[in-house]
Amino acid sequence: MARLSLRLVAIAVMSLLVALTGLVGPTERAGGPESAAASLPQPGKRGKAVRSLQQRLVQADLLRAQYRTGYYGSRTRTAVKKLQKRHHLKATGRMTKGTDRALKKAVSRMTGPRTWYHSEVIGRSQSGRKIKAFRAGEPGKPVVVVAATMHGEEDFGQYVAYGLMEGRKITGIDLWILPVLNPDGLAHDRRWVNGQVDLNRNFPYSWVKRANSGPRAVSERETKVIMDFLARTRPHYVVSWHQPLNGVDTDKVKDLALSKRLAKNLKLPLKELDCGGQCHGTMTAWYNHGFAGAAVTVEYGAKARSTKRMKTTDADAVLASVGGRRR
Repeated sequence: MARLSLRLVAIAVMSLLVALTGLVGPTERAGGPESAAASLPQPGKRGKAVRSLQQRLVQADLLRAQYRTGYYGSRTRTAVKKLQKRHHLKATGRMTKGTDRALKKAVSRMTGPRTWYHSEVIGRSQSGRKIKAFRAGEPGKPVVVVAATMHGEEDFGQYVAYGLMEGRKITGIDLWILPVLNPDGLAHDRRWVNGQVDLNRNFPYSWVKRANSGPRAVSERETKVIMDFLARTRPHYVVSWHQPLNGVDTDKVKDLALSKRLAKNLKLPLKELDCGGQCHGTMTAWYNHGFAGAAVTVEYGAKARSTKRMKTTDADAVLASVGGRRR
């Protein structure tokens, strides 16, 4: 009898454990398929993890670049839902392990084969972040430099740069691509390099001591890195990407025909981007003054174009404007 009672008690305990396990559910058990979701960013959160998620959503062309704010709000949630629907996942707008895997696939699909055959670290930011240059095209052809993200919060142009780094091989020019000139600014979503200095007011030509122009010309490490690189490569053309003024510069430009080609091919207006009379110590003015080649500023508007358009149509528009083409 005692033995039977013990067996009944054991059965009752096992039944209770099974019932409790069923209430918890497979996705909530330790080590279950969604157990890592707690470490993924979720709606309502802010911070670097959210910004990283948003960057990946932009790369996958699910979110426009101006919404890479670091806050997981309604636009980010909508982008995640869109991803989940495409991959036949439950559209909650919340990140799960399955959603994270789907996002990796979506980014991979938007990333083409590389065009570049050489890369180098041309210097480091004040915080030690690498400033990288990538070389594509044909050595011996006219040298062209395409540079972006001089101001950390003006990051749309980097997607054109990445588009030039992907796809069919490039011919007709010797192309150098610098996607991020100010990695510290990009990391913190701010205009300045460290010390609240505007990198594009720190070059030595027509430098003026004003707020954010630095204590002296070429006071910043990043300025010197860029100057050394351009002096070494001596490009025929330099195309420098900014935002949000929506146009191609005609103010004191060295090669107006280049500006006109870029404006036509990129479907942007021609504009005198004179900074309201405050354009002093800029990279393009310094290069135009001291070298045989021509430098020009291109400005996107405040609202980003789709990532696909920037990486394909706009990247090819730049190539056509500077004498390059795809094989």
